[in-house]
Amino acid sequence: MTSLISAVTDFLLTWVVHATIISAVALAAGRWAIRGPRVRDYVWKGALVAPVVTSLVALLKFDDAGVSVLHLPSLLRTAFPVIVPPVTATLHVSGVGSERVVAAQMIEPLSLIIRCVVGAGILLPALFAIARLLRRRRQFSDLLVTRRPISPALLGIRDDAFRSRTALPLYLSVCESIGSAVALGRREVCVALRAFAALDEVERRSVIAHEVAHLDRRDPAWIAAAQALSSLLVVTPLVAMVANRFQCDAELICDDAAVLKVGAPLAHVRALTAFAFALDPAARCGSTFASVDSRIMQRAERVLRRDAEKRHRWSGAFVAACVCTAAVVSCVLLPGVSAAPRPVTAQSSVQSSSSNASVRVIRVTVRSR
Repeated sequence: MTSLISAVTDFLLTWVVHATIISAVALAAGRWAIRGPRVRDYVWKGALVAPVVTSLVALLKFDDAGVSVLHLPSLLRTAFPVIVPPVTATLHVSGVGSERVVAAQMIEPLSLIIRCVVGAGILLPALFAIARLLRRRRQFSDLLVTRRPISPALLGIRDDAFRSRTALPLYLSVCESIGSAVALGRREVCVALRAFAALDEVERRSVIAHEVAHLDRRDPAWIAAAQALSSLLVVTPLVAMVANRFQCDAELICDDAAVLKVGAPLAHVRALTAFAFALDPAARCGSTFASVDSRIMQRAERVLRRDAEKRHRWSGAFVAACVCTAAVVSCVLLPGVSAAPRPVTAQSSVQSSSSNASVRVIRVTVRSR
């Protein structure tokens, strides 16, 4: 049980450190180096997933000598030598004839303290953040309880506009509890009947194309995963910033897809404006077509520049390979973080003068390596 608690503590510490470093690098790259939202999209996804992988790899690289490990008690002891108590070890020296056996028991006073701090400082805020996220998701589900399926033809939507790139059949539903449109699961688009009926045909096609692009990209699942990870690592605000940037860039990418498919940027902006002025209770619980977090002004200005189709046509495979390469490099370079006691190397020059067994217990103070 103690080893399991130690392993969980080391994983949480390593995860927090790796997530902070990788998120900081991703945010700096997205701010000053990478301009295209499609390229940034891969960076955000990698920054969210990579810390989990690198932390597991770092734990697997742990060895008995503590190589490639940042020993947190040693770092604290080096920084605060007067305040932090020293490490103690009990040496059991036993001899039989000319042979001797030395057994060492390490006592690290900071291990228990660090585990308690990790439990209180990481797990408790994570539990509160997860509870808040689950409450918001439940509110969002309650709003969608009244939705009902409807034929696209009844809303004036042609079949070619309501077609997925994955060739999977899509479902359209309407709900009066929301004020705009939202992609649900993998194959459903839900729209507000009254707000959607007030749009003209081109605006409706643009809204549907935008939400279908979300389904093609599996954004509902990615956004839910990003929100869960940012809640688990609520002690690291950089992870929440990465999740927010990912959601914003997802809206920009789907705007580009809608403009390319429909070819009516002005109609898309009119739809954004119409839904922005509508009172949407679902905007506080999920990512809707014109939610507050989607930066409507930025999206409208970008669409009206009419150059969305010219922006950074990077190959998806090339960018994904670069992100995977960066993740592999991170696995090699980023060390693990441990609070477990380090092993003790003890040497004894005790000689037994008789053939009778003798046992000596010596308490010494040692320096951690």
